[in-house]
Amino acid sequence: MATNSILNMGLDKRPGMVTVLALLAFSFGMGLGGTLGAMIVNAFGVNIVPIVNSSEALVLNLLERQAIRGFHLVSHLFTFIFSTLVVVALAKGERSWGDYLQLGRFTSARILGMSIALLLAMLPIIYFSNWINANLPLPEWMITMENNQNWMIGEVLRMESFSEFLITLTVAAIAPAVGEELFFRGLLQPQLQKLTNNPHLGIWLCAILFSAIHLQFVGFFPRMLLGALLGYLLWWSGTLWLPILIHFLFNGAQITGAYLSPDAMKVATETTEIEMPSIWLTLLSVFAVGYLVKWFTESAIPANDQPFEEDNLP
Repeated sequence: MATNSILNMGLDKRPGMVTVLALLAFSFGMGLGGTLGAMIVNAFGVNIVPIVNSSEALVLNLLERQAIRGFHLVSHLFTFIFSTLVVVALAKGERSWGDYLQLGRFTSARILGMSIALLLAMLPIIYFSNWINANLPLPEWMITMENNQNWMIGEVLRMESFSEFLITLTVAAIAPAVGEELFFRGLLQPQLQKLTNNPHLGIWLCAILFSAIHLQFVGFFPRMLLGALLGYLLWWSGTLWLPILIHFLFNGAQITGAYLSPDAMKVATETTEIEMPSIWLTLLSVFAVGYLVKWFTESAIPANDQPFEEDNLP
């Protein structure tokens, strides 16, 4: 008990300190995960450094593609899951892990179905924001970084067998859905909500960080909107399982599409220009999203006051 009291250090009443610790743990986990990931794939005979640092698009063989996936998986586990577990262990006090991370209960089939409908309704808005983002005058270094990442994403999503598909699904859908939601929505968002004393501002600040940390600037707006959607799903439902599932479905659908239609994915990763989406479809999307948001605010399980009640401070 004494050890737990020392480790807690009153963090249950200091959202600003927990936020700083989370970002520090994130940075440490990213460095540790990158180092361990490189060491592990190097043990299998692949030098990952020249691949990830290449400024030219490379065509990787199967071993190199699997090495890239393995590297990203190890890096992801330490960057997001390890860092979250460390900070929660220090900050949760007497609360259980499930209670602190809002994993104590699942969601209903009805709310899950409406969440999927909301995600689908938002897709035209997300695409429209992507078109706006792609037409912004970005600095040359941002565009270069984006191009360097695009070819690597294309290689990760090049799957020539069902086993490659399953591994890619694990690395690019299951791991991000669990790890990123634990860190951003489970740990960081409630602290930002308490820190700002505003649930909506906390959700959007977390969404901005979620998008910025990916370092894909051409896709900043659409990823921010996705982060906000996931944040509101947690806020409306009170369970982290809901954004985890929606995040998995969003990523998993793209990976499945890349496996079933590799030529279409190749064009998507190599194309730098995005066509302007239909204004009418976008407006229809706005109305549909508005209706579904109204449904959620009136029908979903309310979590509205929880982050601001002093007895419930994580």
